Amino acid sequence: MNREEILEKSRQENHGQDIANLEVARSSIVFGWIVAVCLLAVVAVTEAIKYDRMNSGIFFAVMAGCSAIFIRKYLKLHKKHELYISIVYVIAAAAFLVSWILQLTK
Repeated sequence: MNREEILEKSRQENHGQDIANLEVARSSIVFGWIVAVCLLAVVAVTEAIKYDRMNSGIFFAVMAGCSAIFIRKYLKLHKKHELYISIVYVIAAAAFLVSWILQLTK
């Protein structure tokens, strides 16, 4: 294969999107997740200090988001460790959801 054939095959695989743009989009999503999780941690700690309780709703949201990431990765890559990690996150999300519901009913 020459250079032009490789570039054309790459364009077809990426549906005409620029590789650099895809990489920037991916890294931006990761950065956004990191910022969101850090801010949620600040909110959770602040609420724990101010009200002397943990807000399980925040942790539920983070665990649900992480489980969605690893479920999607497993469905795309079919790697067993992605499945195992997603199961752990789903269990954690379910536990925090139950805890949050119990907090709301008090």
